[in-house]
Amino acid sequence: MCSLPPPPPLPPQTHDLKHDSPELPSYADSNPTPKFPEICEWASKNLDLWEACAKNSICPQIAPFKYCYKHFDSILQVGPTCGLAALSMLVRGRVTASEMLDICKQEGYSNNGEMLSSKDMVKLAEKVFSLADIEGVSCGVKFGHLFSHDIIENLLDGAVLLVPYDADANHSPCLRQGHKAHWALVSGVIVSKNTGATLDSDPDNVYVLCRHGKSRYLATWRLFDLYNSNKNLWEFIPPKGKENQLFIIPKGGIGGVDGLRKQFVIFHGL
Repeated sequence: MCSLPPPPPLPPQTHDLKHDSPELPSYADSNPTPKFPEICEWASKNLDLWEACAKNSICPQIAPFKYCYKHFDSILQVGPTCGLAALSMLVRGRVTASEMLDICKQEGYSNNGEMLSSKDMVKLAEKVFSLADIEGVSCGVKFGHLFSHDIIENLLDGAVLLVPYDADANHSPCLRQGHKAHWALVSGVIVSKNTGATLDSDPDNVYVLCRHGKSRYLATWRLFDLYNSNKNLWEFIPPKGKENQLFIIPKGGIGGVDGLRKQFVIFHGL
């Protein structure tokens, strides 16, 4: 399984998990174990994965048909820097959101930390990988269906996504026309059952494992809900209290071809 070049020492939960069966790898004894491992026992060797799945009753008794998870430490955003915080998580904090904001201002991607263009996010990611001395990673904008057999297969193969979406009060995907636009780092997927059909045949069968800049906890959402939220990004509204600040909005707005709607960034080689 691919991984980033070794950064400074990381917590023991940075292991990747990828399985087609209930069998789990062996981890260091220092890795925390759940208090009630009989719930979601298949995930009990990785505490954040176990907590997320147990809390949301995802495959509580039987291991999923397929899943893949890459651990990234959470980084909380300061101000409207959700995309920068998510990208900083992806590079293990080797380039901070603050450092990225300086780049964004110099390049004209952002004034306050907002990233309202998937194309600009790719440009920024390429600069950040160079600064972090990370090689062998490819990234690009994907247009169209986030909830698809192809994307699910990519996630099962270890791909990681940065996905813009509308965030509800609890930061889960919602439909607010883009007025609560937010970025999430998608670092895993769970296919609950073998339906005998394509991987996207059942919206209730596929969950993604996500982090974002407003929570320290791993989130689990239906990929179908994230997809619907992503394709509903039509109009940017400045965050409350930031109405008088200048934001860099792409030509055509966030709903246009240079914006965010029905777009996300995919990374291979991590």
